[in-house]
Amino acid sequence: MDALPVSRFNNQAGFSFIISQKMVHLNMNNNRFVNIAQWASRIILAAVLLLAGVLKLQDNTLLFESVAYITWLPVWLKFWIIDLLPWAEIVLALLLLVRWKETFVLPVVSLVFIGFLGYAIYGTATGLEGDCGCFGELMDSTFGAGMIIRNAVFVGMAGFLFWSPGAQDK
Repeated sequence: MDALPVSRFNNQAGFSFIISQKMVHLNMNNNRFVNIAQWASRIILAAVLLLAGVLKLQDNTLLFESVAYITWLPVWLKFWIIDLLPWAEIVLALLLLVRWKETFVLPVVSLVFIGFLGYAIYGTATGLEGDCGCFGELMDSTFGAGMIIRNAVFVGMAGFLFWSPGAQDK
């Protein structure tokens, strides 16, 4: 059996580290997988936001009906949600794709998806019926376990974008 090629490094404190080339290769492959998975998450989340925003701009009737049932929200906030949410989704989708100001955009995207998850849980728990209007007439978005799971996956994907592979190694 051949011995693995090994490199020895000394840091400034005088500690010696032995790193196998095999370990370094595995770590690089792992980082590549994480980078690809993060790009896939970024593209999926941006596509969801873009599609939802465009469809709401075309017809916001379902969104209007859904938001109207939230009795504890002030009317002015309901109108802000109905009028601005589609535009915010589109802008966030584009910013997410071009990776502009990620220290601001990633938390905002995460908060948007957390808000959607909270709304799915609220709507399911309070028995809201009908479609939330998330994707217009394109797809069924009835309140229930499916909507909660879908939004939880989106929250997880958004959280995954915060992870920096190799950061714990530094």
